Amino acid sequence: MKNLQVPVFDPILLNLPGPLAVSWYGLTYLMGFVFAYVFVWDHIRRNKVLLTQDQFMEILIRIFIGVLVGGRLGFTLFVNPGYYLQNPLKILAVWEGGMYFFGGFAAALIIPWFYIRKQKMNYWDLADFIIIPAPIGLAFGRLGNFINGEFWGRPSSSPLAMVFDSVPRSEWFSTDLPWVQDIIRETGMTVLAGQSMVNLPRHPVQLYELVLEGIVLYAMMLLFRNIGKPKPRGAVVSLFLLGYGIFRFWIEFYREPTSHSAIIAGDWFTLSMLFTIPMILAGIAGMIIAYKKNHTNELYTHQIQKDRRS
Repeated sequence: MKNLQVPVFDPILLNLPGPLAVSWYGLTYLMGFVFAYVFVWDHIRRNKVLLTQDQFMEILIRIFIGVLVGGRLGFTLFVNPGYYLQNPLKILAVWEGGMYFFGGFAAALIIPWFYIRKQKMNYWDLADFIIIPAPIGLAFGRLGNFINGEFWGRPSSSPLAMVFDSVPRSEWFSTDLPWVQDIIRETGMTVLAGQSMVNLPRHPVQLYELVLEGIVLYAMMLLFRNIGKPKPRGAVVSLFLLGYGIFRFWIEFYREPTSHSAIIAGDWFTLSMLFTIPMILAGIAGMIIAYKKNHTNELYTHQIQKDRRS
């Protein structure tokens, strides 16, 4: 059984000087925002939500700033703070890749809040709506990680495992180790005589996350909103917190711990797992509170019209 060799991509799509260079990673993030824009704009165009395009653009700009600034700062603080302290200008080098979901998500939640409050709109009504296309944005981001060859998984003999050329030689494994020999034998890898180190196949966790945290979670949220009775205020965003937290916690078992998701207990519990626990608990609590209060989401025009008729 031969494992797939991950293609080596040039991370730069269009080689322009410095920050003007167009990277695949940057393009995937842009595609995520374009998808979110089209999703929301279509609802506005068809008069399905009580939201103007100007209001949405103001909110989207703030979300974009939150994702970019929060994600980048989270990456620089958790991945290699020593390096970025010595090279502070590298913090601005977003085109080189490196975003941290938890930092970007927290900032994207907080920064638009001030504008939404000023507009006298309900924050949770908007959150329930705008969060729906977010998983597709995450999926595009994970595609960017895959193209960059970063955040690979643990070694495996699974048929889904892939060999990443981007894995540095310092993270290869000795061919003398029995478990390494097992993977070599099970996968049919070719090891040259006298070769002491080998780059093993690994779980392509970027693609696992693309599918589960991206496509599957998006479908779940869309179906949850559209099927059955109208969902109470806060229920959809709670589903996102719950779904993402569970999927991310599970995928962490297959992900190679890095400096920003290193093992912090035992031989498996990572920092990213720790961060998902509050998300899961908030999702459960939010769902309970939403259904207990059962407040109507006043953003959707069809629901407002229904309430007025009744």
